[in-house]
Amino acid sequence: MRGGLKSAILLIIGATSAAPALSEVGPFSITNVSDALVRAYNAEDAAAFHEFLAPSLQAKYPVEALRTALVRCRVLTHDIFRLSTPSWGSRRFGFFAVYAETRVFEMVLEIDENEKILHWVITDNVTAKDQQCTVSHVS
Repeated sequence: MRGGLKSAILLIIGATSAAPALSEVGPFSITNVSDALVRAYNAEDAAAFHEFLAPSLQAKYPVEALRTALVRCRVLTHDIFRLSTPSWGSRRFGFFAVYAETRVFEMVLEIDENEKILHWVITDNVTAKDQQCTVSHVS
Protein backbone atom coordinates (compact mmCIF):
# COMPACT_ATOMS: atom_id res chain seq x y z
CA MET A 1 0.00 0.00 0.00
CA ARG A 2 1.34 3.39 -0.90
CA GLY A 3 2.25 5.73 1.93
CA GLY A 4 -0.31 8.41 0.98
CA LEU A 5 -3.20 5.94 0.70
CA LYS A 6 -2.23 4.25 3.97
CA SER A 7 -2.08 7.63 5.74
CA ALA A 8 -5.49 8.60 4.34
CA ILE A 9 -7.06 5.34 5.52
CA LEU A 10 -5.54 5.72 8.98
CA LEU A 11 -6.80 9.31 9.13
CA ILE A 12 -10.34 8.23 8.23
CA ILE A 13 -10.28 5.38 10.76
CA GLY A 14 -9.00 7.73 13.45
CA ALA A 15 -11.59 10.38 12.66
CA THR A 16 -14.50 7.94 12.72
CA SER A 17 -13.37 6.28 15.94
CA ALA A 18 -12.92 9.68 17.61
CA ALA A 19 -16.41 10.87 16.59
CA PRO A 20 -19.01 10.48 19.35
CA ALA A 21 -21.30 7.54 18.65
CA LEU A 22 -24.96 8.43 18.45
CA SER A 23 -27.19 6.08 20.35
CA GLU A 24 -29.30 4.15 17.90
CA VAL A 25 -32.66 2.98 19.20
CA GLY A 26 -33.34 -0.69 18.62
CA PRO A 27 -36.13 -2.15 16.52
CA PHE A 28 -38.36 -2.74 19.57
CA SER A 29 -37.54 0.46 21.47
CA ILE A 30 -40.86 2.22 20.87
CA THR A 31 -42.77 -0.92 21.93
CA ASN A 32 -40.59 -1.47 25.00
CA VAL A 33 -41.03 2.15 26.13
CA SER A 34 -44.80 2.02 25.55
CA ASP A 35 -45.12 -1.17 27.61
CA ALA A 36 -43.11 0.30 30.49
CA LEU A 37 -45.05 3.56 30.52
CA VAL A 38 -48.38 1.70 30.60
CA ARG A 39 -47.21 -0.27 33.65
CA ALA A 40 -46.34 3.00 35.43
CA TYR A 41 -49.58 4.60 34.19
CA ASN A 42 -51.78 1.78 35.51
CA ALA A 43 -49.88 1.79 38.81
CA GLU A 44 -50.52 5.55 39.01
CA ASP A 45 -46.80 5.89 39.68
CA ALA A 46 -45.90 9.43 38.60
CA ALA A 47 -42.33 9.08 39.87
CA ALA A 48 -41.70 5.99 37.70
CA PHE A 49 -43.41 7.65 34.73
CA HIS A 50 -41.20 10.71 35.28
CA GLU A 51 -38.10 8.54 34.78
CA PHE A 52 -39.27 7.69 31.24
CA LEU A 53 -39.32 11.37 30.19
CA ALA A 54 -36.53 13.11 28.30
CA PRO A 55 -34.65 15.63 30.48
CA SER A 56 -36.42 18.59 28.84
CA LEU A 57 -39.83 17.10 29.72
CA GLN A 58 -38.67 16.20 33.22
CA ALA A 59 -37.94 19.90 33.72
CA LYS A 60 -41.35 20.91 32.34
CA TYR A 61 -43.19 18.23 34.33
CA PRO A 62 -41.85 17.82 37.87
CA VAL A 63 -43.35 14.74 39.55
CA GLU A 64 -46.28 16.64 41.10
CA ALA A 65 -47.19 18.31 37.76
CA LEU A 66 -46.91 14.93 36.06
CA ARG A 67 -49.15 13.40 38.72
CA THR A 68 -51.81 16.02 37.86
CA ALA A 69 -51.44 15.30 34.13
CA LEU A 70 -51.83 11.58 34.74
CA VAL A 71 -54.98 12.13 36.83
CA ARG A 72 -56.52 13.99 33.86
CA CYS A 73 -55.55 11.08 31.62
CA ARG A 74 -56.93 8.44 33.94
CA VAL A 75 -60.27 10.28 34.12
CA LEU A 76 -60.45 9.70 30.36
CA THR A 77 -59.23 6.10 30.22
CA HIS A 78 -59.15 4.54 33.71
CA ASP A 79 -56.85 1.50 33.41
CA ILE A 80 -55.29 0.54 30.11
CA PHE A 81 -55.80 -3.16 29.40
CA ARG A 82 -53.41 -3.40 26.46
CA LEU A 83 -51.82 -1.59 23.55
CA SER A 84 -51.67 -2.64 19.94
CA THR A 85 -48.37 -2.91 18.17
CA PRO A 86 -47.69 0.43 16.46
CA SER A 87 -49.98 0.75 13.44
CA TRP A 88 -47.65 3.33 11.92
CA GLY A 89 -44.34 4.87 12.83
CA SER A 90 -40.67 4.11 13.13
CA ARG A 91 -38.17 3.12 15.79
CA ARG A 92 -38.67 6.49 17.53
CA PHE A 93 -42.32 7.29 16.74
CA GLY A 94 -45.52 5.28 16.82
CA PHE A 95 -49.30 5.36 16.66
CA PHE A 96 -50.96 2.73 18.88
CA ALA A 97 -54.49 1.62 19.68
CA VAL A 98 -55.13 1.86 23.42
CA TYR A 99 -57.63 -0.64 24.75
CA ALA A 100 -58.74 1.07 27.94
CA GLU A 101 -61.41 0.44 30.53
CA THR A 102 -63.72 3.08 29.07
CA ARG A 103 -63.18 2.49 25.29
CA VAL A 104 -60.53 2.37 22.57
CA PHE A 105 -58.27 5.40 22.11
CA GLU A 106 -55.30 6.35 20.00
CA MET A 107 -51.86 6.92 21.47
CA VAL A 108 -49.00 8.81 19.85
CA LEU A 109 -45.56 8.25 21.33
CA GLU A 110 -42.23 9.76 20.33
CA ILE A 111 -38.92 8.89 21.98
CA ASP A 112 -35.41 10.27 21.65
CA GLU A 113 -32.21 8.39 20.83
CA ASN A 114 -31.90 7.43 24.52
CA GLU A 115 -35.38 5.89 24.57
CA LYS A 116 -36.82 8.74 26.64
CA ILE A 117 -40.26 10.21 25.92
CA LEU A 118 -40.41 13.44 23.92
CA HIS A 119 -44.13 13.42 23.14
CA TRP A 120 -47.02 11.33 24.45
CA VAL A 121 -50.76 11.72 23.96
CA ILE A 122 -53.81 9.50 24.41
CA THR A 123 -56.85 10.77 22.56
CA ASP A 124 -60.13 9.94 20.87
CA ASN A 125 -59.53 12.73 18.34
CA VAL A 126 -55.91 12.92 17.20
CA THR A 127 -56.55 16.10 15.15
CA ALA A 128 -58.05 18.11 18.05
CA LYS A 129 -56.06 21.17 19.05
CA ASP A 130 -56.59 20.69 22.79
CA GLN A 131 -55.88 17.29 24.32
CA GLN A 132 -56.87 16.19 27.81
CA CYS A 133 -54.16 13.56 28.07
CA THR A 134 -50.78 14.76 26.89
CA VAL A 135 -47.20 15.14 28.07
CA SER A 136 -45.28 17.14 25.53
CA HIS A 137 -43.56 20.37 24.64
CA VAL A 138 -46.45 21.03 22.27
CA SER A 139 -49.13 22.99 24.08
